[in-house]
Amino acid sequence: MAGAAAAGAALATGAGLLAAPAQAAPAEPAQAAQPRGDAGARGKDCSIIGCSEVENFSGRKVRIGRDWCGAGSNGTVKNGTTACDGHTGSHPEKWLQKGHHSGWEGYFADTDTFGIIKGCTMKVQWNRDGSEGGDMKTYKASRHNRWVKVADNYDVDIESYKC
Repeated sequence: MAGAAAAGAALATGAGLLAAPAQAAPAEPAQAAQPRGDAGARGKDCSIIGCSEVENFSGRKVRIGRDWCGAGSNGTVKNGTTACDGHTGSHPEKWLQKGHHSGWEGYFADTDTFGIIKGCTMKVQWNRDGSEGGDMKTYKASRHNRWVKVADNYDVDIESYKC
């Protein structure tokens, strides 16, 4: 563990996100290139109006969660180690690698939230599902890790993520 910390690696546990990733993650199996905004087939967790999806165009990996716990509408922000702090049950989270889309195999067909690590700033484009050119918004996590809700009919593009 000391070697990982010294190398600046991220540490994510069942309790959530503990540190920002400073270096690229170990190589993962190659994903077939897919056009921007095309996640392929819809998952069983999607609502009738669509899936919530996240695509990572930033230079670093982003924490995503399958579930948003509690109330909130699209773009709601809350502080916490995980998107479901204080809630029981299984609420999976994963690292979305740079250049990857959450609809690809190995992630979540329906991704309800993304995380911003304390001390980081993220620029996000909010697109209606199946379209591009939506509104841009900048999120800052100055004193706490933050989580942002993604509604079922949105495809979010992480344009930049700087710490």
